[in-house]
Amino acid sequence: MGKPFSKEIEKIYDTFKWAINLDIKEISDAIYEDIDKPLYIIGSGGSLSACYYGASLYQKNGFMSKAITPLELFYAKEAISKSKLLFISAGGNNSDILFGFKQVIESEPKRIITLCMSENTALTALAKKYSICTPFEFNLPTGKDGFLATNSLVGFFTILYKVFSQKIIKNLNYPTPSFFKRLQLFLNRVDASTTYNVLYAGCGQSVAIDIESKFTEAALGSVLISDYRNFGHGRHNWLAKRGKNSAIIAIVTPFDAGLAKKTLDTLPEQVPKLIIKSGYKSSFASIDLLLKAFLLINQLGSAQNIDPGKPKVSHFGRILYNLRYSNIIRENDFLGLSHKVKLAIQRKTGIRSLSMLSKSELEFWKYKYYEFVNKLRKAKFGAVILDYDGTICSTKNRYTGLSKQLSQELIKIVRAGFTLGIATGRGQSVRNVLQQTIPSDYFKNVMIGYYNGSDISTLNDNSHPVKTKTPDESLIKLKKILESKMNPSTSFRIELRPAQLTVIIANKGNWNTVRFIVLNTFAQYAENNLGLVESGHSIDIIVKPFTSKLNLVFACSDLNNQKGLANTCLCIGDQGQWPGNDFELLSTPFSLSVDKVSLDPESCWNLAPLGQRKEQACLEYLKLIKTIHSTNFTLKI
Repeated sequence: MGKPFSKEIEKIYDTFKWAINLDIKEISDAIYEDIDKPLYIIGSGGSLSACYYGASLYQKNGFMSKAITPLELFYAKEAISKSKLLFISAGGNNSDILFGFKQVIESEPKRIITLCMSENTALTALAKKYSICTPFEFNLPTGKDGFLATNSLVGFFTILYKVFSQKIIKNLNYPTPSFFKRLQLFLNRVDASTTYNVLYAGCGQSVAIDIESKFTEAALGSVLISDYRNFGHGRHNWLAKRGKNSAIIAIVTPFDAGLAKKTLDTLPEQVPKLIIKSGYKSSFASIDLLLKAFLLINQLGSAQNIDPGKPKVSHFGRILYNLRYSNIIRENDFLGLSHKVKLAIQRKTGIRSLSMLSKSELEFWKYKYYEFVNKLRKAKFGAVILDYDGTICSTKNRYTGLSKQLSQELIKIVRAGFTLGIATGRGQSVRNVLQQTIPSDYFKNVMIGYYNGSDISTLNDNSHPVKTKTPDESLIKLKKILESKMNPSTSFRIELRPAQLTVIIANKGNWNTVRFIVLNTFAQYAENNLGLVESGHSIDIIVKPFTSKLNLVFACSDLNNQKGLANTCLCIGDQGQWPGNDFELLSTPFSLSVDKVSLDPESCWNLAPLGQRKEQACLEYLKLIKTIHSTNFTLKI
């Protein structure tokens, strides 16, 4: 089983060159979206080291992150509904990583990202079933690792480094001869009975985790790990009592060199010490240190006649690795509710677990859920009004058009003679997409509310949106103020329309910075006739009361009265929580959200299937249109 470890580390430089030249923009976008949300990074075995590295990088951006195992994730389920998850797995097929994914999908985190170093993995197959998941797979040039994680780990470290680094170092240098000389002197003073105290700080943590993992998995020696200061809180007593069979491995970077020296100078001289040092003053130091740790493990294995990459795995070890345990730690459900009802109430209330509700609160929400669903079942609709970006058009398709499946559902609606309303913060670009999607015979059945409902016309009217109107004076003034307060490096763009001012944030990593500037400027300088709404990619400042997506609801109802159709409108959007730009649209009685909801128990429920959001959730809603009559249609819920 496995591969010779020495052969594995010979390929590390090729792996690094491969990984450092990958296009990781999509991974970066996925991680930076909702950057203010906590990020749990999940991995098992050797991949856990990469999880610690990723967590440290995320935290350097000023946000909370934690590396955990799949079993730890199971016991943290209540904390993850408002968090993001990143699963890291070389093979993507081990039972623990699959168990972790299956358990947490029911908690519907903000986003799940999966990252594998193999293609066609079971983890990716699971992730593809849910629109809240973004899977990534790479075909590692060196193939599958041996018993220990080596090249896959270098690949993970390098990809994560690229995601979070502004200036990329593209060359990984081989250690100098002096490193190997110091390493050999150290190995001459230790043996199979030695206990190793691994000390670290900052960038060294993930490497310390990896040393402990590899020493243990390859049975090279016992390892105790600690940061430099926690070692001073009692852990030093190990050396005082067992110093004869102990050694120190100190991981050092320029950031902690002074602390490391002062710590090591206090320790007994007779205790063998190896300093693994990097001169890089950035997170690249972790990759440099990881390589040197691999060389230590290889040399120590040779000294003990152990190949770390090809151990003999015991029978009980194989059983443990493949252990199936999901049925024996499953939590009991005492609420007596179907999963569909629990999911809807949990989304509506925003709580982590229904067990947090009192009995009377749970009864209230149960009643309101069934009341809303029954209202939808009985309603006779003549129109469907859909938000555009984030509802029928995903971020991925923003510049390419609508998906084939969703386009087919829209065509079914207009072909049956019913009215289709499209509410958008955009202008002509949406009309162009819809004219390419809907057959021209049905253009008259489509109404568009451009610029958040300030300009309304049918799809066959190319004179809209009107661009010749003079923008409202209050918007012109606010635009000048915003431009004076924005740092150009934050990658923003301001677009002025007759009744709308749009601030577009190109770099998702700058979303919070730009958002707070806009909110503060609006609160301080906006005139009374202005309002503010948000979408997933921009902030719109609108002129009230002329600008409202409710204008589109009224227009569709009026059109249906003229056509002799039912004038009740089914409204679907993604930003139902104020100040989302669908807040008003989804305050109507028959409204469904594909993502964020308001707390209004009478409207704006999210009834989408588990793990589905945005475009995919909308598609599932539209598939509920089953019973169609000449003047109305109903929903089969």
